[in-house]
Amino acid sequence: MFEKKEYIMDSIFGVCMVEKVTKLVVGREQQMEYYVLQSAADKKKKAYIPVQNHETVLRRLITPEQATSILEKIKVEINTNNKEEMEALTVEEARGVLESGDPDSWAKVSSYLLQREGELSPPVVGILEKIWEQLQNELAFVLKKSRDDIRQMVENGIK
Repeated sequence: MFEKKEYIMDSIFGVCMVEKVTKLVVGREQQMEYYVLQSAADKKKKAYIPVQNHETVLRRLITPEQATSILEKIKVEINTNNKEEMEALTVEEARGVLESGDPDSWAKVSSYLLQREGELSPPVVGILEKIWEQLQNELAFVLKKSRDDIRQMVENGIK
């Protein structure tokens, strides 16, 4: 269970702070515990996610060391230019990666997007752009940088 004031990653909502854990009435008299999550990017946005049986992936943020490693992985993937080895992603596969919340998978498909953006179908691009956006937000938050800094770090690593 996550604690009040803890920053976490929601695979759909992004980086957020657990504002509180509260009980809400569901049905007539049944109460369920919910996380009240506040977006780190937009303080006006809140989400109510059930503590048990939620459909979105909630996880602790990556560490600064993991963030640095992920940035390096993206740069290496792009620089190895292994386009031919990568199979085309389907919309379902892209959605699965988004919903997994796994930062390593997010890094892999983000490098895939950066290499092949003009070659992908618009629905796949839309999902991969969401993943890249979420990953950039998490990397920026953890490394105390801006999203522009993160993009620049990736671009500077491209030969």
